[in-house]
Amino acid sequence: MERFFASRNGKDVFLTPEDEHHLLHVLRAEVGMEVEVVDEGDLFLAKVVSLNPCRLTIVRPLERNGELPAKLVLAFSLLKGGHDELVLMKGTELGASAFVPFISSRCIIRLEEKEKEKRFARYQKIVAGAASQSKRLTVPSLSPILSFAQTLAYPADHHFFAYENLADGTFNLPEAFASVKPGETALCMVGPEGGFSPEEAKEAVNKGWTSVSLGRRILRAETASLYLASVFAFLEERK
Repeated sequence: MERFFASRNGKDVFLTPEDEHHLLHVLRAEVGMEVEVVDEGDLFLAKVVSLNPCRLTIVRPLERNGELPAKLVLAFSLLKGGHDELVLMKGTELGASAFVPFISSRCIIRLEEKEKEKRFARYQKIVAGAASQSKRLTVPSLSPILSFAQTLAYPADHHFFAYENLADGTFNLPEAFASVKPGETALCMVGPEGGFSPEEAKEAVNKGWTSVSLGRRILRAETASLYLASVFAFLEERK
């Protein structure tokens, strides 16, 4: 069943213009068609009562929880070839609660302010679509594109960064994530194609970040982000 993030007033449901177009012209809705609607984390069954104008009404609340016990904030460096969009899409499916895109010293992508705004708008559409498709109860939040220094200062209960040179190749993600309690937030940072510089790694450690290794193999940047999110989701789903 299709799911939409919407607002409501009593039993009346209000879709965005984009979602209304999708409902009417892509899904070819008919009167009586039922869909799922999420409003501020609450899930409802709704049905179409009119096509022109498009009107939906709440049928009943639904009980379903697709969120992880702890929150994962995935900080990723801008990547070439659209691979950062893959991180957003699949990271949302895996349960990430927020994303922090950033630019570090070895990042290949460099953007002007207008380009950052355009990319940010594109990111928002990707996250919203992935949240709807994967039956999330919330749309992950998205930070503006930050610098490396700004990302280091981003608030969270736990801070981890993937840097195999400090972790000696030891797979220590389960032990690191074991410290994250339900309701807490873990911020996990993955570098660009060239990784973090030694100076950046040293700065992160000095600011209290914990270095983690993703195993014995060297992973591509987008793979590293999704591997990290997968391990986090696996461990959280077992709680």
